[in-house]
Amino acid sequence: MTELERCLEFVARMADRAAAQKVRSEHGVALLAPDFPDVWSRNYLFVERSDDVSAAELAAEVDAIFEPLHLRHRKVELFDAGAGDRLEPGFRELGWKGECDVIMTWKRPPDRAADTALVDEASVEDLVPAWAESWQRDANVPDEDVARQLVENKRTLATAVETRFFAARVEGTVASYCELYSDGQVAQIENVLTLERFRNRGLARATVSRALTEARDADHELIFLIADRDDWPKELYRKLGFDEVGRIWEFLRSPTR
Repeated sequence: MTELERCLEFVARMADRAAAQKVRSEHGVALLAPDFPDVWSRNYLFVERSDDVSAAELAAEVDAIFEPLHLRHRKVELFDAGAGDRLEPGFRELGWKGECDVIMTWKRPPDRAADTALVDEASVEDLVPAWAESWQRDANVPDEDVARQLVENKRTLATAVETRFFAARVEGTVASYCELYSDGQVAQIENVLTLERFRNRGLARATVSRALTEARDADHELIFLIADRDDWPKELYRKLGFDEVGRIWEFLRSPTR
């Protein structure tokens, strides 16, 4: 099994483990968390068979599953990068947004050492104020109920998937953080965030470096992360020793509020 295949297997296994409800369909399985209807990352159709299917057919498939559950958004994820490339124009014509992500595995030492003195392990409760500040600037978190769902989702995920949180603090305030998921010999660094007022201080570098060190110390032989192909953080991850091994796609239609 290649590194990419192992990474994708890990992601699929964690998603399956975390799903509260699963609905089989013609081209895959919907992984759902009905208690968190506005957490889009927990409610989507995972496409397993993408040969010859069109964006319109997948959109209709999602509609048939999501409508009875009163889910207002629509989301599709697939691991077949070539199929994602093919489907992207069709989803765009339907008004959906496509995002291509890169899978990056840790290969080599970083370009320079990071100061991790400010980074400690944290709890969900430690991170709630930082999440709240970040969400204030996020149009996809319009009210307190959505924010509540997002926090409760973090708590639920931490019980379903082995999760550790690492945070860099500035004068006692959580300024940057990331999550570390692990299972067996594989670990994933995920959800790297630095609050806007603390950026350009090297805190993301420090936080990811600490999580990487912890993963290595725990003897995880394969360590990876996922980054937006079209955004700048992937360049930081390259400097930290991560290299791209593959791509995946997701397509989203946001609800009209």
